[in-house]
Amino acid sequence: MNPHRIVGTRSGIEPVNLFAPDPATHIDLHPRAAELRRWTREYLCRPHPDLGRSGPVCPYTNHAIANHSLWAAFFAGTSVDAECLTAIIDDLYDMFPALPPWDEPDCKFKAVLAVFPDLTDYADIDAVQHDQKSRFVAKGLMLGQFYPGCTVPGLRNPAFPALDAPLPMLAIRHMAATDFPFLSSRHEWVDSYLKIFAPAIPKFITSAMSDRLVQTTEASDGNH
Repeated sequence: MNPHRIVGTRSGIEPVNLFAPDPATHIDLHPRAAELRRWTREYLCRPHPDLGRSGPVCPYTNHAIANHSLWAAFFAGTSVDAECLTAIIDDLYDMFPALPPWDEPDCKFKAVLAVFPDLTDYADIDAVQHDQKSRFVAKGLMLGQFYPGCTVPGLRNPAFPALDAPLPMLAIRHMAATDFPFLSSRHEWVDSYLKIFAPAIPKFITSAMSDRLVQTTEASDGNH
């Protein structure tokens, strides 16, 4: 029996450890669970020639796998609409802190994947990620979307489709210091980032920094 069994009250989501699955749970009843493991090991944990930097595609996945802090849940069927996705994300928002590991530093590498293997229309995944991102950022978390053909560009190489994946999914993890470029377009995101990574800076200074950084980003975008 899984000693850390946690079930969402809205959606029934029940994440299990992707690399230490409990045989009493359902993750391996889905035939694509092995494919998800393979993608995390062979893609996320390795370098890529188009990434634009050295090191693995995701610097944190190796640690998450080694420390059994990568969780996943599969949702079969094609009727997973925006309302269903929102219920799933609402549950994961509440459940994320309760999933082990709880102590630093290992808890900072924890991630949860909600996987929708039968979806072929990804518009709702994009919409829910867009609508829900701000409240996750306010909690020091990142909410990302992955699916086949996703064109969201990489940080170092805009031509590299960083979120292209063999399975449609929404992923939650802790914010990292390197996430700033993904947060620089909105004041509230920059404020949350500075609150976490610059706690010793007085609030009026971080507010001024937030204004300046967002203005700089807007000006830069306008010049392209």
